[in-house]
Amino acid sequence: MECVNLPDHMHGTIIPSRRTPYAHHMNDSPHFDRWLRKWQQLLAFQSEGEDGKWSVVEIPHERLKDFAPKVRVALRRIWVEQDARQRDWYFFRLRDSYHRMIVRAENPYLLDIVDRDALGRFEEVSRARGDNASQKARFFETLTGADLLEEVPRVCPFEAAAYWLQMNQRLMLRCGGVECAAPYFFRTEKGQRFCSPECADPARREAKLRWWNESPNSPKNQKAGRKRK
Repeated sequence: MECVNLPDHMHGTIIPSRRTPYAHHMNDSPHFDRWLRKWQQLLAFQSEGEDGKWSVVEIPHERLKDFAPKVRVALRRIWVEQDARQRDWYFFRLRDSYHRMIVRAENPYLLDIVDRDALGRFEEVSRARGDNASQKARFFETLTGADLLEEVPRVCPFEAAAYWLQMNQRLMLRCGGVECAAPYFFRTEKGQRFCSPECADPARREAKLRWWNESPNSPKNQKAGRKRK
């Protein structure tokens, strides 16, 4: 919930219309660091060591800073998308991105396709091996961990949370409050449109005013009717 409501601009100061935990947020601000510390355990996973023992592994802080905006964008798309197929695709991309991050954290030797120096070394090794096009492609897939990504990920806190969310999409709402600074929330009752009484107040006042002016049963219109008689 807190991730989807993070401010839009990750590199500039944000002053929301009402106070939130991320008011005056900046990418390197203590507010954002506090968010990472709070949810770092959710993003952790278990890994089996060479001795056969399992231990909890935490994603490096800097990598989480890169991942958090991706989570925010994916969740916002899911929250407002009306088409079920597109929502499922966004869920897949979110869970797949996390899986790729885990695979790379467990296998730091894997080739990073955005590392030009590493790609250059791959080309040199492939030429030295005398690879043809097919052999080069298989070698590249091995170095980038393509085979590791084919396995169904182990259940971990983030994967479990994303799967639960995918199965409970009906609870995901965007607040109808015009000035709501944290508009993405879970519905707690049928017919709910606003995340809080404060956000619902303007709409409630507008409805009452409309009833006062338009309803024949309002004291204002009943009084006017008596005068006409």
